[in-house]
Amino acid sequence: MGSMRSGSRRSATARRSRFRAIETLETRQLMASNIASYLSPYIPTDLYVRNPETGQKESVSAASLYTHHNVNGALVSNEGKIVTGKDRAGDEWTITVHGPGKVIVTDTTPNDGALDDDIDTIQIVGSNINSTYVTGSTSASVRTLTDGLVNFNRLIATSGVKSVQLNGFDLTNQVSPAVSSTTGIYLLGGARSLEFHDIVGLFDTANGATPIQIQIGQANYPSNVKTSIYLDSIYNSVFDSNSTTIPTDPITSPWVQFTVNGVLQNFSIVSTTQSAVSPNYVEASQQGTVDVWTGVPVSGPAPAAYQFFYNVVGTTGRTSVQTVSVGNLKVRGSAKNFTVQRDTTPFTSSTSGVKSIRNADFGGTADGVALDVQGTIGRLRFRRGLGDSKGVFTSSTQTPSTDQNSETQTVLLPATKYGYPLGSTGYAADGLVSGAIRARRIGSLKATAANVSYVTAQNPDYVSLRGGGTPTVTSTFGDAITNSSITTTGSIGSVSVDGNLINSNVASGYDYQAHLQGLSTLRQPSRIRSYRQRGSLINSQVTASTTLNTNGSVTSADIGNGSITGHVDGNAYSTGGRSALGTYGAGVIARRKVGRLPVG
Repeated sequence: MGSMRSGSRRSATARRSRFRAIETLETRQLMASNIASYLSPYIPTDLYVRNPETGQKESVSAASLYTHHNVNGALVSNEGKIVTGKDRAGDEWTITVHGPGKVIVTDTTPNDGALDDDIDTIQIVGSNINSTYVTGSTSASVRTLTDGLVNFNRLIATSGVKSVQLNGFDLTNQVSPAVSSTTGIYLLGGARSLEFHDIVGLFDTANGATPIQIQIGQANYPSNVKTSIYLDSIYNSVFDSNSTTIPTDPITSPWVQFTVNGVLQNFSIVSTTQSAVSPNYVEASQQGTVDVWTGVPVSGPAPAAYQFFYNVVGTTGRTSVQTVSVGNLKVRGSAKNFTVQRDTTPFTSSTSGVKSIRNADFGGTADGVALDVQGTIGRLRFRRGLGDSKGVFTSSTQTPSTDQNSETQTVLLPATKYGYPLGSTGYAADGLVSGAIRARRIGSLKATAANVSYVTAQNPDYVSLRGGGTPTVTSTFGDAITNSSITTTGSIGSVSVDGNLINSNVASGYDYQAHLQGLSTLRQPSRIRSYRQRGSLINSQVTASTTLNTNGSVTSADIGNGSITGHVDGNAYSTGGRSALGTYGAGVIARRKVGRLPVG
């Protein structure tokens, strides 16, 4: 018996199509997409490249640099437009060349096939001085706490480069593992701008250490473009690890040397001092990788009890700037053992100085500073004084014995200079010249005290007016210029000094080079147009076209055609001390004087 139900009116093909495939499940990736991103594994996909015009970071995908079957690709090669690597601590760096040229980077272990150590050499090839920008960026390690700084040993470019800006890169002779190549920067084709983080130089003379050279241009082919150099700090320490005596003699040869064969448009740094960490620990501990006790703390600067091992004068290496002329010279912090001249050493001849310095500005205490200028210094400013006055005594007295068996003692004055740890004082306390400035003319000079002096009432009953055993003090300007000489063969425009002059000279119409050779220093008429000082002259002289004898006497034959106009708030005191020019006495001396200008 047949069925009474009618069949489907759809075709057989349509009926079969509904079973064409098995239903698929959702992918595992989609099901796991709700996991927070911070729980996912770290994948280094971005490279931080700096825009050379704005200086801002821009992210570049590392995956975009990867290409198949290309061993010279940007991601797997150590040369190209973008090269990246990291050191052993995990600090990552990227160097990019914008414009013509490329960069080749070699680390301190070149045969392991990876850029995973400190950088030995950064070489720029095929560059153009008008259109090539080189930028560098660093990022701190993701696996350990670091400062994000990367060390490099050498930078080379035979062709000109418009700008080199290596943010977070330190030039140092302490790369690890150690290399045999010379530490320095050699931009032989010239550069318009050079900028990186710090220079860290620890020079052990027992191991044949060599100076760090930063050379721009070549001596035979000087650069015809103006160069600007911007740095943070320069750490310069020289020592002998085999010596058993404490170093005390000043270091007069340059150990960090800038040689600009052309005009130095801008030279701007934060500071130049000895290393913050004592070098004998750094050397003995192999950059801190081995815990070795060498008589000083394992980190940080040496405390007072150990400072005499790390004498400031005996271990601070000289930082030298050698160039034709300087536009703007700026040191924001302290400048220790720092010179500017055209020759290797300042004051070696009448032509050893630079042609001119437009502006020179020192923000911290300038100690052991020499500016050798043949021409004019436009503006000269010392915001925290010229010369370190710590431990500089201006007089002495004999105290009678309080014990029948003891002898009369000599007490140095003033007593406020007591209490400084041995080895922490500067060049003046060692009886050395703290500053020597010579030029043909100075437009303006301004010096502010390096310290503040405090005085109390003479009557003991009024020392503490507010009770509680706290003395009531009056603050005054301290010492602005100490054991220093500022001389010009011509005139000086305006001088403003807030503080005392101690064992120092400000002299116009004075030939400093003749003084060094033992000749007559009186050359031509001169004047100091305006001299203003809030302080006293202590064994110091301010002169115009005047020759001072070593015994302090001045005759009519010693006074030339000079004039000084100004006002000194304090007095002139001669306590027997000798000035930086080897003279004695105190006061303002000139043929014509206008204003309150005392003579001691």
